[in-house]
Amino acid sequence: MTSHPVPSRVEAIRPDRRQLLAGLAAVMGCPGVTWATQFDTQFSSWAMATQIIAGTRVADATLLTLAIQTLEAEVGKAAVDKLLTAILGRDADSIAQPFADQETEAAARRFVEIVYTGQFGANDMTGFHQALAWQVLPFAKPPSICGPGFGWWTQPPAQA
Repeated sequence: MTSHPVPSRVEAIRPDRRQLLAGLAAVMGCPGVTWATQFDTQFSSWAMATQIIAGTRVADATLLTLAIQTLEAEVGKAAVDKLLTAILGRDADSIAQPFADQETEAAARRFVEIVYTGQFGANDMTGFHQALAWQVLPFAKPPSICGPGFGWWTQPPAQA
């Protein structure tokens, strides 16, 4: 006589090694896993590009993603891809020089504006609190964000 599971009793699933490996292999074959890997690669490339062009990396992945999407909507995906290639192709001698191509230079300036201000459009301040301006100015805080305690503003800023 076989025993049937009791519906009201919680039982742990105890897969053996083969079942576990088969399950992991199935998950790795899902389209979402490929997308996540591509996103991580793209995010890493843009994080590096942001450090090159803006002087620091964006700490918030959402801000960077929205900045790229905004720029693609404004200038097109081809121009954004061209910008990424141009930024990553910079060397130490040309890092501070403007881009020779005016379209790339305009896209670069707009990208830096977006990540420093967190403003994606005329009335869209979605990324304001995550903007680079607050990362690079540790003595400043975005409006509406309270400090670590009452009277924090009366103390001199900590030296980095």
